[in-house]
Amino acid sequence: MRIVWLFALMLLVSACTTEEVLKPGVNPVDSARSRVAIAAQYLQQGEQEKALRHLQRALEQDPKSWEAYTVMGVLMEHEGDDKRAEENYRKAISLNDEYPQAHNNYGVMLFRLGRYSDSVRQLGLAAANLAYDRRESAFENLGKAYLALNDKAQAQQAFEKALRLAPRLPDAALELAYLAFERHELPLANQYFQRHQKALAGTAPSPRSLWLGIMLARERGDREAAAAAAANLKKAYPDSREYQAYLNSLSQDLH
Repeated sequence: MRIVWLFALMLLVSACTTEEVLKPGVNPVDSARSRVAIAAQYLQQGEQEKALRHLQRALEQDPKSWEAYTVMGVLMEHEGDDKRAEENYRKAISLNDEYPQAHNNYGVMLFRLGRYSDSVRQLGLAAANLAYDRRESAFENLGKAYLALNDKAQAQQAFEKALRLAPRLPDAALELAYLAFERHELPLANQYFQRHQKALAGTAPSPRSLWLGIMLARERGDREAAAAAAANLKKAYPDSREYQAYLNSLSQDLH
């Protein structure tokens, strides 16, 4: 299951250059924060070495920069060094426990590592922070972590909160559609699935989306829609678990 991974690419400065950072007389803390923003830009562009240099310089200028440690954690994840990534996220949180981006990033990493209970704690702290401008994504991530723990009631609450904050979140709508389908609440499942499809806004559906579309179409007796979704699933994701589930459903229908 895909989980949203966010980090502050433009944490603090809307536009800055290396020359501005290096101006004489600039406050070291301000300069460090600008360097973090530059490092995040380099990281987004895939230039890890340049990002690392700016982060190291930022920490020389401000050893208590939780923003620098957070982006350093992202960099270490890119490098495949989960141990050092965790060290940096934990350091950022120790410096500022109210910094939601560090909690969110750390929670996403913990989810990826299968440490779901720890992930829930970190994502819950990010989602609960009213000052966090990406709370909807934190709630969406939190819902997926609860699903991994098979706590469907808490997952549903998290996804509903995510949609209240941002009504066009495709993943939250899809998971709520699945939860309603599992409870045999088909009208509600179809309603959430339609919201999910609208939120995709032309982007390719996931195999999970196509498989649910097949199952809902079957329940409605819409053979044409089911066949179209199945054809898309076969073409785009022939090796997916969802396509295998679809093939298994065909063999079951023959018995």
